[in-house]
Amino acid sequence: MEVNFRTNGTDVRVNVPVHGELTIHINPVARLVPQIDGRLYVNGARVYPQAGGGFTINVNPVGLLLPPPQAGDVKEEHESENHKLPYPSLKANPKVFFDMTACGKSIGRIVMELFADTTPRTAENFRALCTGEKGMGKKGKPLHYKGSVIHHMCADYMIGGGDFTHEIKGCGGESIYDSGFFEDENFIKKHTGPGILSMNNGGPDTNQSQFMICLTECPELDDEHVVFGQVVEGLDVVRIISKISVRDKLSRPVVIADCGQIS
Repeated sequence: MEVNFRTNGTDVRVNVPVHGELTIHINPVARLVPQIDGRLYVNGARVYPQAGGGFTINVNPVGLLLPPPQAGDVKEEHESENHKLPYPSLKANPKVFFDMTACGKSIGRIVMELFADTTPRTAENFRALCTGEKGMGKKGKPLHYKGSVIHHMCADYMIGGGDFTHEIKGCGGESIYDSGFFEDENFIKKHTGPGILSMNNGGPDTNQSQFMICLTECPELDDEHVVFGQVVEGLDVVRIISKISVRDKLSRPVVIADCGQIS
């Protein structure tokens, strides 16, 4: 695999072939990488100090170094006429689905691509909660989105769900990881438009199972909520759900009737 780079004296750009993976060892000579909340980051990616000096970044650049699509480009395989994906879709990333019902009647399927290339830990948590493969959680409930409700709807802004442990929906949840919570993996990708899938949390490093799907650009959520996927089919279903009023959702609960992994 051929890797090349160029530098202007301050910044270094590394070009890696698609599907390439590598580890970058950085030995800063001019200044140290600044800390953010006690952690070290380079362009949003977590870096790890090494005993011998310098830093290591584990990089899977698939999708990160692709240029933005230009006008006239061929549409993505799963892109509908009225839904332009915020990020280029990668076949290597897993895809999962929600089959949604309202008042017991089907309202359609939502298919989501999970950004395992940039947020593998967060994507794996969501993927496993879609399949239910981890069994029972420590709170005595299955680690599974199936049967859980969408508890937050804001018309044409976002929907939120993922609380399958608490009677007062929106106050609970559980991850597949031992501590129940897990840290903010990175903030590489942003809330750039309709279909963005990100984690809901109660503050830094409190991710569990709750999630949000945006219906517009939401820059106010950047650097606080981890973006780990995008809707590739069924954005119209998300929009329908968002318009169900608070009063109606009590009589017409919106439920993830079934969910799982497609690829």
